[in-house]
This record gives sequence, structure tokens and C-alpha cells, in this order.
Amino acid sequence: MTTLPEKPPEPGGETASNWVNNIPNGTIYAYNLDDSKTPGGMKVRGRPGSRPVGRPPGRSDQGATAMGAPSPAHPQGQRLTTAEPVPVAFLGRTSTLVVQDPAASLRRQLRASQDKLPAGWFIAAHYWDIESGGLDLDQRGHGHAHEQVNVGIPRDGGLAALLAEATGPAPGFAAVVCEDIERSGRDTYNALKLEKRLTGAGIPLFATDEPINIEGMNATTILVRRVKQGVAEWFRLQIKEKAWAGLREHSLDGWNIGPPPYGYLADKVPHPVPAKRAEGRTKTRLVPDPVRAPVVARIFAWRVRDRLGITTIMNRLNTDHGTYPPAKGDTWTELAVYQLLANPKYTGHMVWNRTSKKNGRRRPNPPGQWIWTPQPSHPAIVTRQMWDAAQQVTATRASISDDPGTPAHPLARRSYELRSRVRCRICRRRMHGITRPAGTYYACPHDVTNPRHAAAAPDHPKTITVREDHLVELIGDFFRLRVFGPDRAALLAGQLPANDAQQTARRDKQAGRLRKRLRRAETAQDALIHELETPTDPHDPAARALRDRIRARFAELETDRETLTTQLTALTTQHTDGNDPALLDDVPMLPDLLTGAPASLRQRLYQAFDLQMLYGKETHQVSFHAVITPSTPAALAALINDSEPPSHPASSDSLWTPIRERAKQRHLPHLPPATPAPNAPIMIKASNQPITFRS
Repeated sequence: MTTLPEKPPEPGGETASNWVNNIPNGTIYAYNLDDSKTPGGMKVRGRPGSRPVGRPPGRSDQGATAMGAPSPAHPQGQRLTTAEPVPVAFLGRTSTLVVQDPAASLRRQLRASQDKLPAGWFIAAHYWDIESGGLDLDQRGHGHAHEQVNVGIPRDGGLAALLAEATGPAPGFAAVVCEDIERSGRDTYNALKLEKRLTGAGIPLFATDEPINIEGMNATTILVRRVKQGVAEWFRLQIKEKAWAGLREHSLDGWNIGPPPYGYLADKVPHPVPAKRAEGRTKTRLVPDPVRAPVVARIFAWRVRDRLGITTIMNRLNTDHGTYPPAKGDTWTELAVYQLLANPKYTGHMVWNRTSKKNGRRRPNPPGQWIWTPQPSHPAIVTRQMWDAAQQVTATRASISDDPGTPAHPLARRSYELRSRVRCRICRRRMHGITRPAGTYYACPHDVTNPRHAAAAPDHPKTITVREDHLVELIGDFFRLRVFGPDRAALLAGQLPANDAQQTARRDKQAGRLRKRLRRAETAQDALIHELETPTDPHDPAARALRDRIRARFAELETDRETLTTQLTALTTQHTDGNDPALLDDVPMLPDLLTGAPASLRQRLYQAFDLQMLYGKETHQVSFHAVITPSTPAALAALINDSEPPSHPASSDSLWTPIRERAKQRHLPHLPPATPAPNAPIMIKASNQPITFRS
């Protein structure tokens, strides 16, 4: 770049608007990297009424060109002009509050940036953050870590504020400078996006370890910057990979990561590395908490043996905080119970990589990606079989609400009485409620146009629906005869296995069906892998789309395979004790219990017995399954005691007589609260009950 000419240019010439005597005070010079947009690489923007510059030009500003670059030699007798001051924004970043001192790092970055500025340039604004350089550009500059440290440097905002100012109508700086280019970001894509946004606003981005050339970045400078950006991203990813591998080995050795789970205490062991041990650092093993470990065992017993819901378990725990001290705070929550039941560390194994953080959000990983220790590393509170059974209960109750009268979704307009309790016999899918002018129905979600559905059930009819009132009528008959009726014991004896051999045969038959479905899923996965291994043209859009769909289908099959494996494991390791018919004697005889009862009480009764139905359209029949556990009598007593009296007088023989009154008339005995017992739950079945369709 040459110095400004002493004589004014010709009117209308190319440099007439840039003549020093024609530029008003407060003008900011900005450099555009695209020389094709502004010849000479520099454009001038007038800022009438702009804020004053940070400091006036002094002796150090003399002898510089308009952008502050060193002036080249000029012929004798040609005088130099005084350069206008050039405001620059400082961009700083440090990634952690733990490993390094962020205050010292940011002050070093600012000092290096100030020392590199050419004469006439000065820091007019300070933008810095304490955050990871691997975040997406839109997520940068919104953290609060800077509030925890007194850096001693002014802060006009973070990276988000810098971009907002740069793209505004009158930015307060003409360039941005950072210590090195990796401070702008350790992700190449987002670093380039930042650079492009600044360039689009006419503001260049400089680094102190690169030449500051206002005439534009040459090919070598760009090459060096891109290499450094690639190395910065490689270094970040390499550190993450090594840290992940180190944490994996740490877990496989049985050391705990993070706070100990509820029911365990942290046994701190001196660090095995002498240097770290000298600093007082430790590693942690898990040991049972004598007060809280029994609570964990009790929660798993309620879930597996009594098949209680999350809300029911929470309410039980909150009745006695002395016996069941809360995990956090002063009360139990549904989330605390759910997380406790899902934690595999209670099996005695150290388990890691259950979650991962992607795009700033933590998400659960599939169980197949979890890292388990080969052998137990600490005392177990529950067995692996008990934990697997708890996961199976959670999977089967995933869409069952503990409050049956409340819709599952806040935007739902109504709640169906038999929601999540009716399944299609052909495809085993859960039927959902629909409302028609003729009444309420339950429909199978099978879609004959879906290839997956068609392959799983090729003979499935196009639609399968059943009326709710027909089912409710049969449910009343089922409870009146088989649960509360006088002949219930004889009916139950006829359906129970005569011996352990029959029970084992039933379980083996079910396991065989699961293994068959598992082999089918694995065969389909092998076929997809073979298809992916077949060479295709990488430039063919159809081939790329096919491979994407194959990968998506493989992911679906992998999810199905993991679900089947979990079910098979739970089936083959489940409790082998036989049914206990004595549990039926604890249930009082209450004929006509459901007749005339409100829908809300009927739903609570379904939940107390975990009622499930299997509907077959081809035979017009439905099968019922009900389970009695040691806690069922207490739940039934609570249901009777909570029943509301009618709003109008009624006789003792009326269908609307409260359940409580009818129970008193039949001399219902007092039922104490349920306690954990080794009794296995008993299942009452009524198979192939015919449905009479009314016209």
C-alpha cells in the first residue's frame, strides 16, 4: 500500500472519497477480504455522531498509513500524513475453570494482542468467554462461567455479543484480534463460520501469531491458518478419545466416577500414582450404606414382586422419612425413584458410559454401549436377576399411568378407561382408544401399508376395533366370578400348573418364541450388513439414499434385538417360586363390586390387579390376566375406604351404594398395610371369554 498522496485526487476519481481531508471525524476504516468488492482492499464507513475512540492518537501513531501498517519508504520531500486511530475488538477464550487459571490465561491473551497491534491500532472492546471451543457457534457466548472469576479485564460480552455488534449497522470496531486462531474455536467448521460472518460484515479476523496484512491474506497465510485450525480440532478430539479410554479403564478397574449412588457410601482410597497421592488426591470405591441400602432393596422388591408403579412407590417412601430417608432434599420424587431403579451399579458391577453428551445435551446410550466390569467390583444390594426384572417391569409399564384418571399427555382431551390394558392377539400391539358417534372403541395400530408391520403379521386384518362397553361388561363378570366370587379357588386351581415341570415347560415355550424372534432380527441385520458391503457408486444419489435407509433400518433392528434380549434374560432368570394360591384368601369376597361404580374407581381396581386383556377379532374372544401380590389386599382396602358416598340417598341394594358400605355389609375384615414378603405373585386368567356384539 502506498502513502496517501499529498495533492488531492481528481474529482470523481477512484480515491476521491478516501482523501484524508474529505473524511469526517469519527470515521472507522474497515478492511474487506474480498478485494473484488472494494478495490484496494479497504472501504470507509462514515459514522456521524459515533462514540469517541478509546484514546487519541499520539506520537506512536505518526508515520503510519490509514490502517496503521508501517509506511514504506517514500521519496525525499514527500511528507507523511497522520493516521486515524483504528479501533480493534479483542477476542479471548479459555476452556476450563479447573485445569488452568482463566484470569492469567486471558490477561496473557490480551497482552499478546496489544503487543501485536500496528501503530495507530488500539483495543476498543473486550469480548471473552470461559467455555469450550468445540461448541457450535450459535451456542457460544451464552455461559455464566465468567461470573465465577475476577479476571481484571473489561468485558463487553462474549462471542455472541461480538457477532451482534459486528453485524450491526454501526460496529464499534474495524477488526478483531485474538492470541491465536484456535481461540476463536477448536471446531474447524464453526471457526470458519465465525470468520465468514465477520468477513461478510467487512471486519477481518487477525491472530497474533500470523502476519497482520491489511492488503489481504495471501495464499500462504490462509494455508497456515487452515492447518492450525485442523490441528486444533484434531488435538481436541484426541484429548477426548484418550480421556474416554482412560475413564473406561478407570471404571473397568472398579473405581467409581461421580457421587456414590443412593444406598452406597464413598470409600476414598489414596491415589495409586505417588505424585497425585502426595497432592492428597484419591480414588473411590463403593461400600453399602447401612441405613439406605435396605431402602434400595425394599424399592426393588416393591417394583418386581409387587409390580408397583413409580408414583405408588414414591408415596410409600414419603409416608416415613425416618425409615426411608429421601435421596435429595426433604422428599422423594418420581425422578429419584426412576433413576434408582434404572441404576445398574446396585448389582455390584461398576457400569459406565450410560449417557453421552452431544451438541450440548446429555442423552442416554443404548444398553449395548454400556461398559460393565467383568466381575462385581463392590458389594451388591440386589442381584443381577432382580435388576433385569425391574427393567422388564419398567418396559411393560412404560405407558401406564399411576394415576389412571389423568391423561398421559397434557394436551389430551380425554382419558380412556382401559388405556394401555388391551392388546391385539395377532400382533400383540397395545390398542388405543378412539371416540366415534356410536361410542368408545379400542383400535389396533397395525398398518398394513407399513412393510415392518406387514412382515410381522402378514394375515392381520386392515382394521381391528372393539367397543369399550363390551369389554367393561366382561371385566365385571371376570372379577365377580374369578376374583371376588365364592368359586374363585376352584377356578384358580384348574388353571395353575400341576407341578414345576408344567411351569418350566410354559416358560421354555415362551423363551423359544423370543429366541426365534431374536434370530429373525439378527438374520435381517446380517442381510443389511451384506448389502452395505456391496460396492456402489459414491456419486449415485440413489445409492446414497439406499445406504442411508439401510442404516436406519439396521438401527431399528438393533433396538428390537436389545429389547428381545432383555425380555429373554428376564424370562430365563426370573424368580422360580411357584404361584401362591394362599394370596387369594386375603382378598375379600365382594360380588358385584364393579356394578354401578364410577369409572375412576374401576380404573383404580384395574391398576391394583394389573389387569391386562388380549383381544382376538377372528374368534370374537378376549382373555383376561390379573395379578395378586402381597400388597394387593392393602391396595383394595385403600380403594374401598376412598370411595365417595353418593350425592343422593340410596338403599343398600342400589347399584350406586358406595363400595365402602357394601363392603361393611359383607363384613370386610381389617387389612393391615402390606409388607415385603417372599410370596410369589399369583396370576388369575380367564381365557377366550366370548364377546356378544349387540346390534
